[in-house]
Order: sequence, then structure tokens, then C-alpha cells
Amino acid sequence: MNSSHDYSPYTDLRRSLYAEGEQIGVFAPDNYPEPKISVAQRRRRRSGIYFEEDPRLAMTLTEVDGVLRWNEGYGYRPGTAKWRARRRLGVEGNVIAPINFERLEPSKIGDYLQTLDRKLTPSCNIEAPERGMRELVKGTWQNSGVKPIASGRILLFIHGTFSKNEMFLEELGQTPEGRDLLTKVQDKKNYQQVLAFDHPTLSVSPVLNAMDLARVFEDSSADVDVICHSRGGLVTRWWFEGHDRRARGATRAVMVGSPLAGTSLASAPRLRNGINLLTNIAKVLEKGAGLASTAFPFFTVITGLLRVLASAGTVAAKTPIVDAAVALIPGLSAQALVSNNEELNRLNRKAATKLSYFAVRSDFRPTDPGWEFWNYFVNVGDRIKGVAADLVFEEANDLVVDTASMTVLAKPPEPTSIEKLFDFATNPRVHHTVYFRQPETVTFITECLGIR
Repeated sequence: MNSSHDYSPYTDLRRSLYAEGEQIGVFAPDNYPEPKISVAQRRRRRSGIYFEEDPRLAMTLTEVDGVLRWNEGYGYRPGTAKWRARRRLGVEGNVIAPINFERLEPSKIGDYLQTLDRKLTPSCNIEAPERGMRELVKGTWQNSGVKPIASGRILLFIHGTFSKNEMFLEELGQTPEGRDLLTKVQDKKNYQQVLAFDHPTLSVSPVLNAMDLARVFEDSSADVDVICHSRGGLVTRWWFEGHDRRARGATRAVMVGSPLAGTSLASAPRLRNGINLLTNIAKVLEKGAGLASTAFPFFTVITGLLRVLASAGTVAAKTPIVDAAVALIPGLSAQALVSNNEELNRLNRKAATKLSYFAVRSDFRPTDPGWEFWNYFVNVGDRIKGVAADLVFEEANDLVVDTASMTVLAKPPEPTSIEKLFDFATNPRVHHTVYFRQPETVTFITECLGIR
């Protein structure tokens, strides 16, 4: 067993993980700052009359049989003659990347989630959500805080979890069809205004994003078309069906890869395995052209979530992260595919049939040898013996969202159908972060919204 974290095949992954982690308080052992201990604290410690819990936590990324997993321990830990000494605490496999971070106090977790939101979605404004509205001017998002026009026709883009609206421009710009769509939507014969709503996705639930959006549009009676990705579909539905109080015109939405009934990745019992899955995905996608970097900054997400979950639970050798800590992350718990998710149960009790919803979905089944780890996390038929504990998805999915969830508008006894669906079906090409670079997605959007 190789215990060195200088494991050469993972050099690039480790570099990316540490670079993104440092920006949110997660460090490589060699770069972990010295703890700040006052003179008075040192005196009390030496006298033995004062004990203060060490705030430093450590986790280690390891590899066994080609599969990456996070373990508690290693890094720089207390209890040694010299605190900076390195110490193994029961981690198994090849050590890839130990990380260290300071435990977040429970009262600070909400603030940290807002820090992550600002990092992942720089144009969102938590204190003044209306500042997250921008408009498309000459191919770029501009004019933060712009107001929707009072009448006419508006196209609105809404991004997904961990993302930002630059993703749409980057991904559509990958193909001639996408670039043509961006040109057409800026033509006044199609839309008098093209907007984007940047919103926090971790510190608040989609319901609150929808309330913010409703306030922004309360003085507009324009016809509104929406193109949304992932969580953006939930924001759209909560807005249209629960909070839209304007004297509105027509409303339509194309929802791409949206967890309308939730996603297994966000469910409390599976989130830890989900983080392991995302880490393995990041290893594969960062080496190729298959990753939309602005759509899903994997390493910021992974290290940020690990810090929150580890801080909320008890982290020690061979002690699992407390999965129930997902409840402390409103933006994820609201998307959990579990029977007692009361937000989604209420949303899907009965759909507003007068609204026009269109959907795009995919069942991603990788065939490249580099994706062999997929079998450990996804039920693809014959499970590999002994790895059921790693299971994240029971059925078809697009890496992030269960495929069946993408078309749920209302559950029985009153199921409601999506007006029109484009299904990539089972394929090795289209996953959650690359829908908008597919010509088929662009063609579907153009047809559904009547863009000329």
C-alpha cells in the first residue's frame, strides 16, 4: 500500500482540489495555518486548569481499486509532541490528498454557506436579491439590478445548484447552433429583453429564490419564457405556481435536467456517498473536454460540503460523517429525493395545468474504461458484490439528477404530464453539465419557444 500523497496519476487533481479549497478555508497540510492561541490560553493549557477543544479537523482522500473515497483523519492532528507532525489515523488505500480545516461552530455554518454561495455564484446578492438580475447586452450579462420591462416579451435564464448564468453563454457558445440561438434571442422580433437571475443555491431553498423572483417581477405584465437548468426548474415552478402575483401574460419554461421530484444525490443517507461520487467524476472530467467548468466547480463544492458536514458531525477515526447534517444546508435538503420532503410534496401535489412546461432529460451510461467506478455508485443491474454501501442512484440518472425526476409535475392520483419532452435516452455522451452544448437541446428550445 502506498501511503505517499505524491501519487503521480493524481497530481493534477490534487493541485486543483487544494487551489479551490484554500479559497474557502480548506488547506493542504503543508499550507494549513498555525492555530491562533493567545498567551493567556497557553498559560492556562500549561497549568492544566483549562481545556479547549482543538478546532482542527482532517480528512483524507484515498484510492482503493481505482475508486476515490473520503475518510476521516490523517493530516495534521493534535496529540503529538509536535502538532505539525503527520499522523495516520486508520485511513485505508493509497493516500491521494489529506486536507485540513477549522471546525465551524454551529452558529457559523449559515455564514459559511453564504460565503460558498458568493464564491460559486459571484453575481448573486443575498442581502438584495434583486441585484442578481442582469440582462444580455451584446453577448454578455450586464446591468446588475436591472428591472424587467413592464410589457412585451421577456426571456429569462435561471441557473442550477453551485452554478451561475455565465454557464449558459459558455455552453451555448460551444456550437454553431448555440451561438445562433444566442443571436436570435437578442433580436427584438423574438424578445424585447433577455434576463438572467443569479441566486444563492446553498444558504436558501428554491422557495425563497422564487419569492425573490416574484418581487422583482411584480410590476411587470410581460409574457415570460424561461430557460432553466437543474435546480432552476424548481425555482421556476415555485415562482409560477406559488408566488407569481403579477398581472401576468403568458408563461412558458424549458426545464433541462431539473430535479422536479428531487435528486438522490441530495438525500441525507446518500450525500456522503454522493460526495465520493462527485470526486470520482471530477477526476475523469477534468482530464477531458466533457466538463462545463462554470456549470459545476466540483472541487469547491466537494471541499466546502465536506467542511460543513464534518463540522456538524463527530469526526474521528472510523467515525462516519453525520448524514443528517444535510438538514443544515437548506439549498440541498429542499432537493432531497425522500418521501418526507414536504417542500416537494407540496409542489407536486397538483400542477397548474394552464402553464406550459417543456423538459429535456438524459440517462447517462458511460462506456469509457475511466468510468469503471460508476458501477460502485449506480445500480446498473448486477451490483458488484460488497459495494452496495456506496450506492447513490437506484435508477437512471444524468450524473446529478435521477432521470425519472425530471418530468414529475404532480404525483398520483393527479399526475400531470410535461407538454413536450426531449429525451436523450440511454447514452454515453450527455450528462448533467453538458446539456446546452448539444445541438438537439438547442433545436428543442427553439421549437418550443417559437424562436425565429
